[in-house]
Amino acid sequence: MGRDNQKRRTRRALVEAAGRLIAAGGRPSVAEVAEAAEISVRTAYRYFPSVEQLTVEATLEATRRNMELSIEAGKPEEPVTARVDRLVDALMQMTLDNEALLRQMIKFTVDRDPVEPGVPPRPARRLEYVERALAPLQGRLDPDELDRLTHALTVVMGIESVLVLRDICGLEAAEMLAVQHWTARALVDAAASR
Repeated sequence: MGRDNQKRRTRRALVEAAGRLIAAGGRPSVAEVAEAAEISVRTAYRYFPSVEQLTVEATLEATRRNMELSIEAGKPEEPVTARVDRLVDALMQMTLDNEALLRQMIKFTVDRDPVEPGVPPRPARRLEYVERALAPLQGRLDPDELDRLTHALTVVMGIESVLVLRDICGLEAAEMLAVQHWTARALVDAAASR
């Protein structure tokens, strides 16, 4: 687990450095971001082979705090379904607000191999958000069931869900949101009833 945590820290350090440089009005190269993050240029290019991909990641990372606040906005004793509902709403809004960037991110990563073994070509923001929303279920669900629920929920929200619901099913935003809510609740209810 320590190596995986290091990989996450490396990716996050690069994205945060890029965000700081962009927020300061810069258009940094991968090498400039690596220098600001105090990470080797070679390592930076393993994680982000193009400055465009790094810029997209930094821009999307700026939405993290709002997503976390949305998930945690309720009362401590509320049902998990309320936390998941807020996540679905917040993720849909973020997806619609950043759809062009998210489509570009998919283009950057669809044919890309993992950065290195165990490091997927895209960050795990959505996975982290779902884990946070489901945190009250830790200890209440079998760990394998909680993992299965977490993974299932990552499939039914976010840009990939929007691509299917809009591009294939022809749904509008309100209809997509209704489908995502229905599916997320069904998954949480199914896991809770086992």
